[in-house]
Amino acid sequence: MKKIELIKRLKLNEWQDFEGKEAKNEVPKDVWKTVSAFSNSEGGSVVFGVKDNGKGNFEIIGIDNIEKMQNDFLSTLRGEKFNIQLSSKGYILNIELLF
Repeated sequence: MKKIELIKRLKLNEWQDFEGKEAKNEVPKDVWKTVSAFSNSEGGSVVFGVKDNGKGNFEIIGIDNIEKMQNDFLSTLRGEKFNIQLSSKGYILNIELLF
């Protein structure tokens, strides 16, 4: 996902293939429900460092240790938590607050 697409999606109210998670310091435990739902459909994107302020208002809050969080998330995805091999790609976006 590119910066422009992320910013566009954060301005929309609802998605079926996109989930923002606050996740400031660690991978949230409820992300695995989202991953499972995406794996049982056409897939989707999970974005960490995004806070839902309610009613479709999102705020980019960032992540403290982005490399650790990405490694923890991807290694769990590629590990034995799921009974099938999931296809996954990790991206780190440096977003300047544009809105």
